[in-house]
Amino acid sequence: MTDDLCYLSAREALDRFAARTLSPVEWMQALIDRAAALHGGTINATTAIYATDALRRAHESADRYIKGSARSLEGIPVAIKEETSVAGWRRTMGSWLYDEQPARNHPIVDKLLAAGAIPHLQTTVPEFCLIGQTLSERFGVTRNPWNPAYTSGGSSGGSAAALAAGLTPLATGSDMAGSVRIPAALQGLYGYKPPFGRLACTPGEELFAFAVEGPLARTFDDIVLMQNVISGPHPASYVGLPYERLAFIYPELKDTRLALAFTTGSPALCPDTRTNLEAAAEALRSRGASVEPVELNWDNAELAEVLIEAIFGLFFNEYLEQIAGAELGRATPYLRWLISRYGGRKNSILKAAALASRLHEELGAKVWGRGFRALLCPTVFTTAILADLDLTVERQVLIEGMPVDSYLGWVGTPPFNLLSRYPALAVPTGRAATGLPTSMQIVAPPYRDEVVFEIAYHHAKAAHLDLYNTEFPVIERP
Repeated sequence: MTDDLCYLSAREALDRFAARTLSPVEWMQALIDRAAALHGGTINATTAIYATDALRRAHESADRYIKGSARSLEGIPVAIKEETSVAGWRRTMGSWLYDEQPARNHPIVDKLLAAGAIPHLQTTVPEFCLIGQTLSERFGVTRNPWNPAYTSGGSSGGSAAALAAGLTPLATGSDMAGSVRIPAALQGLYGYKPPFGRLACTPGEELFAFAVEGPLARTFDDIVLMQNVISGPHPASYVGLPYERLAFIYPELKDTRLALAFTTGSPALCPDTRTNLEAAAEALRSRGASVEPVELNWDNAELAEVLIEAIFGLFFNEYLEQIAGAELGRATPYLRWLISRYGGRKNSILKAAALASRLHEELGAKVWGRGFRALLCPTVFTTAILADLDLTVERQVLIEGMPVDSYLGWVGTPPFNLLSRYPALAVPTGRAATGLPTSMQIVAPPYRDEVVFEIAYHHAKAAHLDLYNTEFPVIERP
C-alpha cells in the first residue's frame, strides 16, 4: 500500500468513490492490512481490528454508489476510541479493572453509521482516560508516529496515532481536559472540542459538562465533514442542540481582529511552538486579519487542580467506587496516584464554577469586549514529553529549563474545559526539533462554532501547511 493511498483524505476518497476510480472495498482492505501489520508494534495505536464487519459494510457501500444512494460519509473508514461505545465491541477503558460489551452505540456512532461511515478499528486509551499520555497496564504505551520516543498525547492518543500512521482518515475522540486537542497537537491533526451540548452525549452523562466527544482528522475539510455528521440531537440523550452545518469555504477576514496569547500562563514555551505560532499569525494577516497580542497570565497549576477536583467530585469518585472489589494493584501507577489524591474525599464543584466565571470575565475584558473575534494560543507548550513518562515518579518536566507539573502543566487546554461552552479547535502550525508537529488552539465565544472553523479555514489556505501530503511520519512499514 502506498503512502498516497493510506494518507488519502475522506474528502478525496468520496470523490474517487463517486467517480468509480476507487472502491470502498479496496480502500478498506488496504487500511485493514496496514492496521494488522502495525497492530501491537512500536506505535501500538489499536486494541482491535473489526475486519469482517467493516468489509461487509464496505461491500454495501460499493453497492450504494452503483445504485446512486450513497450517503454523506458513504464507505469512509473511521477509528473509534476505546472509551466510545460500539454495540458488540469490547470496552475496557484501558483497564484490567473494567470490562463490558455495550448493547448500544454511543450517539455519535449511530450518526456515523447513519451517514455511511464504517468503524473498522478500536484505538488505545490511558486507563480511564485521565492523563495527557496514552499508556496503561492493559495495552502498553502508544507512541507518536512522528518520533516514537515521544508521547502520542492523551487520552485520545490511539485515535490520533492511527490517523498519523495512515490507518484511518477519521477518528473519534473525547475531551475532558484536552484529550482531543493534546493528541491532535502532537501529531499534526485537526482536533475539535465542541461546546457542551453541540453533540449528544452518553445517556446518563448529561450533567458532566467538562467532557465532550469530538472529531479528529488530518485535513480541514475532513474535520468539517465529520463534525457536520456527528453534531445535533439524538433520541437517547436530552443533550444535543439543533445544529447549523459548518461551511467548507468562508469569506475574507477583512476587518477581523484576532487576539494572540503566547502562553496563557505557562512559565515557558518551546521556541519552535512560538516561532510557528508567529508564522500562523502572519498567515492570518495575509488573509486580511489583524492579530494583536494579549496577556493571559493564568495559574496553570490552579486551573488543573480545580478542574480535576471537579471531575472527581462530579463524576469519577462514584464511577470508580462502582468497580467493587477491584484490585488496584493491577491499575496503572498514575491511576493509583490519582485515586489516592482525589478519591474518597469531598471534592468541590463550586471552585470550578467560580474559576470558570473568573476566566470568562477576564476574556470578556481582554478579548471579546475589545472586539476580538477569536483567541489564538498554544495547544501544548512543549512537544518533548516522553512516551513512557511515569508522572508519579517524575513529577515535573522541563520546558526551556523551567519546571512544570508533569501531569497537566505542559498543556494549554484545561481552561476551555472549565469554560465548557467555548468551542476550541487545535490546528497544525509546523514541526518542532523533536520531529513532532506544533499546534495552536483557536478559541471562540460560547457556541460560536463557525468562528473557529472560519479562522482555521483561512489559516489552512494561507499557511500552505500539509504535513501529510509533503512528508510522512517515519514509522515501521507493513
